[in-house]
Amino acid sequence: MNFLDNMLIAIACRVNLWVEEFKSDEHGVATFVATIILILIVVLLAVLFWSYIKEWFNSIWERITSGTNSIS
Repeated sequence: MNFLDNMLIAIACRVNLWVEEFKSDEHGVATFVATIILILIVVLLAVLFWSYIKEWFNSIWERITSGTNSIS
């Protein structure tokens, strides 16, 4: 029983140490935040210019499906 107690205490200490290191580790946080901000900016710009983007895609699609070769 002593062996199992020692093993349980060692595992609990390792888990506790891992949790503390995980909570205090800030490596990579700035990169993650910058990526999220860039994604939000791209989505915001897409929402703001959606009518122009939609019109552009519709004009291209119309040219493709019309059967003419006049893509300009």
